[in-house]
Amino acid sequence: MENKAFSSQRHEDGSITISSGKRLSIENANDFAMCLSEALAASQRVDIAFDANAEADITTMQILCSACKTAAAEGKTLTHQGFGTESLRKLVVAIGAENHGICKHNNDNLCIWFGGNDSWQN
Repeated sequence: MENKAFSSQRHEDGSITISSGKRLSIENANDFAMCLSEALAASQRVDIAFDANAEADITTMQILCSACKTAAAEGKTLTHQGFGTESLRKLVVAIGAENHGICKHNNDNLCIWFGGNDSWQN
């Protein structure tokens, strides 16, 4: 796919890291969702490594939320690195999700995507 913005890598411990690339958007949402789904089916731990300049749109946030719910329901771990890019912070604020909300799908922990991880905030 010409616009494919991400790749995945399996580690010796069985975990999988998905690299976001520079752009996650509606144009590659299906491929990103499939990549996450396949990784969660194959591993107990999936980590998303966001590029320092990654840009994303609302479809990306919907996919991340869905993947997080799936991981929690299956007792798996979904984590991230580098979510604090300017573009992603602006997206979270623009959609009104910086509220540090509790996620009932993730053992009532703070949502790691919508402001629950202070590492992405300044």
